[in-house]
Parts: sequence; C-alpha cells; structure tokens
Amino acid sequence: MDLNTLVFGAIIVLSLGIFFYIGKFRASSKQRNRDDKIGWGKSKFTGLKILIWVMVTVLGLVLFANSFS
Repeated sequence: MDLNTLVFGAIIVLSLGIFFYIGKFRASSKQRNRDDKIGWGKSKFTGLKILIWVMVTVLGLVLFANSFS
C-alpha cells in the first residue's frame, strides 16, 4: 500500500464515522411538524410526462450533435 491509499482510506473511514455519528440526531418537532411541508406522497411526474421529457431530451441531444457534423 502506498501513502495515497492510506490517506484516502483514512478520509473515507473518518467521513463515514462522522456521518453515522451525526445521523443519530433527530430534527426538532418544530422542524418536523410544519404546515407547509412538501407532499412527498404525491407524484409530480406521471409516466407519460417522464416519457415525453426523455423523448424531448434525446431529440435535443441528437439535434445538438448533428449541428457539429
């Protein structure tokens, strides 16, 4: 093992330790129980909207790529 592997390995271990330590704490009830929360249960995009956005994106990329050739 070289020094580079040891340094970045230590950074990874330290980062994970800090992440899991901070992950134990919970937000206060004032932060959790709000009236203006985002409704995560409601889907903003339906399957058809996603399909249309993918098709528009691919078409845009194809037209962009063809403009350089």
